[in-house]
Amino acid sequence: MFGRRALIAALVLLFGAGGAQAGSEGRAHTFSPEGLAKVSDYIRSEVAAGTFPGAILLLQQHGKPVYYENFGVRDVATEISMSADTIFRLYSMSKPVTTVMAMMLVEEGKLSLDDPVAKYIPAFGEMKVGVETKAEDGKVALVLEPLSRAVTIKDLMRHTAGLPYGYYGGSLVNKLYADAGLFDNKALTNAELVAKITALPLAEQPGTNWDYGHSTDVLGRIVEVISGKSLFAFEKERLLDPLGMTDTAYYVADPAKWPRIA
Repeated sequence: MFGRRALIAALVLLFGAGGAQAGSEGRAHTFSPEGLAKVSDYIRSEVAAGTFPGAILLLQQHGKPVYYENFGVRDVATEISMSADTIFRLYSMSKPVTTVMAMMLVEEGKLSLDDPVAKYIPAFGEMKVGVETKAEDGKVALVLEPLSRAVTIKDLMRHTAGLPYGYYGGSLVNKLYADAGLFDNKALTNAELVAKITALPLAEQPGTNWDYGHSTDVLGRIVEVISGKSLFAFEKERLLDPLGMTDTAYYVADPAKWPRIA
């Protein structure tokens, strides 16, 4: 909720409160102190209303900060103030990080968007598509059909590989994914997770439907197969460390950093 509202506020500021005029294409927009103050007041009011306990807002223009402010607390229990070293959960924003890794391999000629996933994970070539059929008595059964075409790297990137998460949708295939416990064991390696996935059917034929799910997990495994390194090791080497993202990881392993988690 906060991300959407803050973005709207930022866009209103950028396009409404800026000093752009006709014929000023290419010139820098200006930010008025009054417009920035409205953004601050808005976020403070949301914190006071309990919409969220705290926030950090940074606006940059041409790589330089034009606005930065901390609001509220990072933890309602400790009431520790929000600060620049606060650690936030990325959730699904880890997906673009993994995809950037894959695109680096594409740029280096080690991977193609049109490559079949089975080229790197052979078990994908044996997967089937689960199709529901209804008998005369009304009972629904799952029939496994062959792939109409191979699942590709492009399918993984755009979530058209037929790989759901399983906790939404209500179909028989989704139930299979939910019952497989893919989220239950965090100690699973990417290789072990993908092995579990390939034992399940696809929810749709490749390329036919957008289905938000485990596609990026499989893409991460392909990065590992090509690079010969764990996904996190490759990310640290090629992206996180070069960008100074020293606190970015899949888990906060250092107990000394735990108080910094929002």
